[in-house]
Amino acid sequence: FGSRSPTELQVLRCHSATRESNQLLWIMAPTAHTTPTDHEELLSVARAAPQRRFGPRSTLLVAAASAVGMVTVASLALSRRRSPRTPLTVRALLASDELTDLTTDNLMALHRGSAVAASGREHLRDQVFRGFQRIDGALAQLHPEAHEQLGALELNGEQKEAALGVVRKFGDERMVRLGRALSSAAEENDASAGDDATFKRRLIEVLRSRLGDVMQLNAEMFPEGAQAQAPLGKWHPEFKVDFGGASDGVSRRLMALDGAVGGVNAHAQALFESLERLIPDRMPKAPARMLSMFGGDSAGTAGGTDEQKQQKFMDCIKAAVPDPSKTVKCIADNLEHVVKMVMGFLKGKVN
Repeated sequence: FGSRSPTELQVLRCHSATRESNQLLWIMAPTAHTTPTDHEELLSVARAAPQRRFGPRSTLLVAAASAVGMVTVASLALSRRRSPRTPLTVRALLASDELTDLTTDNLMALHRGSAVAASGREHLRDQVFRGFQRIDGALAQLHPEAHEQLGALELNGEQKEAALGVVRKFGDERMVRLGRALSSAAEENDASAGDDATFKRRLIEVLRSRLGDVMQLNAEMFPEGAQAQAPLGKWHPEFKVDFGGASDGVSRRLMALDGAVGGVNAHAQALFESLERLIPDRMPKAPARMLSMFGGDSAGTAGGTDEQKQQKFMDCIKAAVPDPSKTVKCIADNLEHVVKMVMGFLKGKVN
């Protein structure tokens, strides 16, 4: 017992009424820091100890302490059973340690070898945490009705895990490698003053060499089918952020934030878009639209031919460079079309 914490074991020294013995009586009484399992373990050890005789006063003390212990155990069990479950809302998820840690881990993987990762995980985590706070504040200022909806929109465990599952893939090693390869292709094409046709060939070559990873990621991120993915064709070649009439101050703060941590906005937008797919009838569109990398949806841009969709994907990659978070978001939002693009090339349908 000597190695146990005083908070786990209460020791009562009891002196017998006679002078012949000075006996030490160990009474295992649970405290606020022990559990019923701990209590049973202590009792088992006590029963295995050598038996000693005690006088009437000691016996009474043991009985009283045991009764108190049983009442305490019962009270703790009941309090746990009756404690209400705190509902998880979208706003609570946005502010959660789980999302902050997940995003931090993703950014550490995406920015491996860069100044962002070199600053250290704790420093980066602090920026990520403040980044989500600023996004929440911007929503409250720009879209108060949607902000209020997010505070009331409860998620069950399955919905939370499904939404975070998409975001989690941003840091998947397969996605990291693919994003870096596509970024390198865009940078090489720009350095050599290549045209769109050259850039397309570079992209297809990268995607063809990693087709297995692309198909696996597509199946894992969107097991429910291609129709549940974000609409293709929502990107515009000119990089901008749609703040829905935001003041210049809010726009500058969010844009500076995104550059500082390398993609908090992209992670938040991916989370919001995932929830739009999961609960389309309840999740407001304004939060994801506010963080849109290439402006909000507009009439006539969601459709288009395969050639037009390929061009939009290429524009998305070029505009995302050099931010790896935005690059992997282009990939994540476009996975189904990426697969079609490469398969079409292999069948001789892509020039």
